[in-house]
Amino acid sequence: MASDVALDIGTSYTRLATEERGVVFNEPTIVAIDTSNGEVVDIGYGALHAVGTSTRHIVAFRPFAKGATVDFDVTTRLISAVFLRAGFSRMSRLRVIMSVPTLATAIERRALRQAAVQAGASEVSLIETPMVAAIGLGMPIEEPVGSAIAVLGAGSSEIALIALGGIVTGGSLRVGGNDLDASIGTIIRQLYGVVVAPTLLEDLKMGLASALGRTDGDVRVVPARTVDRGKAVSVEVPAKQINTSIVDNINATIRMMQECLGESPPDLAQDVLTHGLTLAGGHARLTDFAEFIAKETGVDVRVAPTPELVVINGLQKCLGEMRSLHKLFREADR
Repeated sequence: MASDVALDIGTSYTRLATEERGVVFNEPTIVAIDTSNGEVVDIGYGALHAVGTSTRHIVAFRPFAKGATVDFDVTTRLISAVFLRAGFSRMSRLRVIMSVPTLATAIERRALRQAAVQAGASEVSLIETPMVAAIGLGMPIEEPVGSAIAVLGAGSSEIALIALGGIVTGGSLRVGGNDLDASIGTIIRQLYGVVVAPTLLEDLKMGLASALGRTDGDVRVVPARTVDRGKAVSVEVPAKQINTSIVDNINATIRMMQECLGESPPDLAQDVLTHGLTLAGGHARLTDFAEFIAKETGVDVRVAPTPELVVINGLQKCLGEMRSLHKLFREADR
């Protein structure tokens, strides 16, 4: 008997859900591989632990970036391992629904589908991320009412105005939360000649950064390593420098949103003014980001509850509505 599963592979996290059990896998999109024999050691949190505590032969691979697979083989092995972790074997005849960014090319969509098939899926359907996020939030996507949704992830940012079961206007960038982390890391390296662990960069962004610069007077001490000698040191990182480093990426996202909303038909634009814009994705949690977007676009902006789970929750809902959503799958398969 075939089983239906929802799979959301993101730059930072991979999530799998079933209609009956809900989300059964929610871990980092990382695969630890033993380079001496090519075998997969672990995935997710286990991969992080394996790389940090095992021999130099164990290397971490991140097979997804900017909304697309960058290593087909590792992506296939990741999906296969996720299926096994969730209790499915190659005999399960899995029918899989997957999210795909609107900016994904036909080649990238084909690669994602083929990776899932090689991992053991018997059938794969794709649905575009903003659409599935709107479904997850219970928006009236089939009605003649404009629903505005932005999905701000680690590797890409998207916005869409949805009505009558389709995306009327939209915008997308291969810019996300990871780009902010990279900008913070770059400015720290330039100013202090040190490098900081990626997890600490994420902590600095979420704990010290502000889209409106309200934290400019704050300072945080973080452990680091000097570039020239590899010496362990501690440095004081001022929030003002962090806020300066992320300005360009934030402004690029704002321009994308302004262009999308500016191209909206008058009637649907009025709906957005009435109902506002909802933010999903982990990057939506950036301090003051929603308020900054509201200031620059002139519409009310709110962050969805548990924004990082909106997409997988939408995919889970799709499992029970396969027939009625067939049109959406066909459009995403282009």
